[in-house]
Amino acid sequence: MASNNPKAQRLAALGALHPHPERVQAATFQPDTFFDPRDLIQVKYEMLREVHIDGLPKARAAARFGLSRPTFYQAEAAFESAGLAGLLPQPRGPKGAHKLTDEVMDFIATYLAEQGPVGARRLAELVETELGIAVHPRSIERALARKKTPVVPVIELPPDTIETYEGLRSQALRGGGCRIGLAAIVHHGLIGGVTQVLAGTAQPVSASPHRIVSSTATPAALSADPDLVRLLANMVLRVHTEVRHVY
Repeated sequence: MASNNPKAQRLAALGALHPHPERVQAATFQPDTFFDPRDLIQVKYEMLREVHIDGLPKARAAARFGLSRPTFYQAEAAFESAGLAGLLPQPRGPKGAHKLTDEVMDFIATYLAEQGPVGARRLAELVETELGIAVHPRSIERALARKKTPVVPVIELPPDTIETYEGLRSQALRGGGCRIGLAAIVHHGLIGGVTQVLAGTAQPVSASPHRIVSSTATPAALSADPDLVRLLANMVLRVHTEVRHVY
């Protein structure tokens, strides 16, 4: 729980605490390991990675990581536009359209992703038919317009964040490598851990109960080398964004 676990508290403060970590089915994910189901940023990244690198169908990937299909599409779009920073929580828009709850917007996002562009009037009809909620088409238009407006990430990350994480990820699956770097991820999560590694502030942890997962390493992971890690980092969702280091 976030109330008595230091790492969960850090994740919650960042807005990166998975609300349902028990739903994550990926075998490597266990609390207080390199792959932690409570770390929502890491869970989303690994979900996207399994689709875009390993070829897992999107619906299966979403279910495997305890998330909905609309959440997958939202994470995919956010990552493509802003990299890992896009997976961090963003400020909510105006609260006036109280009928356009997360459930309604998730329904609309899924429908648009699967069926393509549809007019606001048709979307309003679908929302009323499928969810029993009457929403004015203009309210839907305004909500969709707000979603298209770029939002500046709350936290900006170094441009080599993904490459650094991929390197540590490969080391964790091999069961070796930089123990300080791996411990930083275990204790602080993906964002906090990589930030410390890149800033050179990661510290060794003594007498730690935390473990690094290595029993489920795949042949591809075991054969990973630095060149492959850099290739994967550049390939993941074809991110072409430059971000500044603000720490």
